[in-house]
Amino acid sequence: MASVTWFDRFAVLLDLFYILKAAIPPTMSATCRQPTLLVHPRRLQDVFFQNVWAFMGDSVDAAGAETKQALLPAAYGVVLEIGAGHGHSCKYLDTTRVTRYIALEPNTEMHERIAANAVKAGFEPAQIQMIACGAEETDKILEALGGEQVDTLVSILSLCGIPDVKKSVAGLTDKVIKPGGVFLFYEHVRCEPSPTLAWWQAVWTPIWEPILGCRLDKPTHHIIDALDIWEDRKLEGKVPEEPPNLFWHRVGRYRKKL
Repeated sequence: MASVTWFDRFAVLLDLFYILKAAIPPTMSATCRQPTLLVHPRRLQDVFFQNVWAFMGDSVDAAGAETKQALLPAAYGVVLEIGAGHGHSCKYLDTTRVTRYIALEPNTEMHERIAANAVKAGFEPAQIQMIACGAEETDKILEALGGEQVDTLVSILSLCGIPDVKKSVAGLTDKVIKPGGVFLFYEHVRCEPSPTLAWWQAVWTPIWEPILGCRLDKPTHHIIDALDIWEDRKLEGKVPEEPPNLFWHRVGRYRKKL
């Protein structure tokens, strides 16, 4: 394994600099247009993150394109995506196999772009649905689904931002995925091949998480794998293979027991 450089350790600071430089000015402009945002911190946070994703969403999508091209065509039937962002995942879905695309995205600032990207990918408006609640709110999700379960659950770089990911994933996989349904995920997780980088992930997370809402060091793949509901499971790395880094990824294809 190659030695860990100082750039490897501190690259996250450069990322933060460019993200804040891009997102703060439009957020300030929105606040000038809507001063009431100042007394609604959650709405202000949503506006800020919409601006963050407007800046970095396309590049993040491109960086994982080969992985998603290999992973997401396996989705079928009714698909629920956790933390859909701007709906970049839609273009990797096989529209001949997917009957409905449902975006679980609590940030309503994102919904217009999700719908636009879903239509651009080939979905009809009647096939697209938005659910504006958290991943832990399984009862609200099922209510929005009309009590029906989904065939495929998708998570792309989203579980890192869920506070109680163990509880949320357990609820979603138990109640929302049909027996025999699949869970497809691509997540950045704790960098296990490098204890040094895993330590630096823990160092930077208290700075990164308040700004971007996600933990760098979360062992998401182990949390999913530990659930005793899987009939088939396949856990692998990013395509192409990546060296250890502060945003190390794992990719999963899991099928729920009948």
